[in-house]
Amino acid sequence: MRRCVVGQLLLLAALAPLGGCTAHGTAGPATDTALAQRIERLVETFLTSDDNGKEASALSDARVIFEREGIPTVARVGDGAAYGFVLMNMLGQSPAFRVQFLAKVRVAATRHELPEDAVIFAEARLRQAATEERYKAQPPSHPEVRDQISRLLKEDQAVRDRAGFDPKKMEETERRTAAPLRAIFDRYGVPAYDMVGVQATKDFVVMVQHQPAEFRREVLPKLKAKVDGGQADPGAYAMVYDRAQRDQGKNQLYGEQLECASGKALKEAPIDDEANVNIRRAELGLIRVELYARLVRLHSPAMCGPVTSKE
Repeated sequence: MRRCVVGQLLLLAALAPLGGCTAHGTAGPATDTALAQRIERLVETFLTSDDNGKEASALSDARVIFEREGIPTVARVGDGAAYGFVLMNMLGQSPAFRVQFLAKVRVAATRHELPEDAVIFAEARLRQAATEERYKAQPPSHPEVRDQISRLLKEDQAVRDRAGFDPKKMEETERRTAAPLRAIFDRYGVPAYDMVGVQATKDFVVMVQHQPAEFRREVLPKLKAKVDGGQADPGAYAMVYDRAQRDQGKNQLYGEQLECASGKALKEAPIDDEANVNIRRAELGLIRVELYARLVRLHSPAMCGPVTSKE
């Protein structure tokens, strides 16, 4: 099962074809529909399969396409498949392959053959992956805090399981984890990569999202400082920033927040400068907002109660 770079979202269910996930204001018909459909199937498998063998097979097929065809362009496979091909290779392939792949992305970018946000996403993901690998290779300075965060996250996530989801149990758990999270923050600020490792840093921020608005407002500037110093995930900052905006009744900036709307369906909260949201997301190494929103709905079908619409 793959943990994607979309606010610790676990991808558990089937994904509609990526051909419909074009960037805001971007479109491109495919001239090679067979290749476009093949890529869409590979990306779907990569993002949603619980089978490691199928995931590895999809990545292997993507490498074959790359070796034979190079990077498929928008003109050839359409915007969605061109974007998806970049996404899966930059997220799933080996570090050495990603370096080779990005070199070709840069060449294609000079010819304007790829979606702009795909190119920006690829650059951001390579930088972030290099940073994370560096910290994963060294022991954290506070392993006991890392382990505490890991235990708290298990409790936090257990009540969010799709099977038997119970809002009351979720609220009770959030109240129990509030005190230890506050104690960590009061003593250390936002735990950073060098202190607790990459995963625990991200997990701490995920749990901050489930705490009261005042706590998030305190965390936000310190989280931003850690991101600017290369010690925390930029996507985590986007998540907390958007939540803090919505806490104050303001529009979000990155599209990380979905809210319960009429009909008990999750809808994207209002976004400032929505036409450029995918560029902003790409700069932080986040996938397109349309794809992210769809995955959130798939992961949390009962978050707003029984769904009455077909969305």
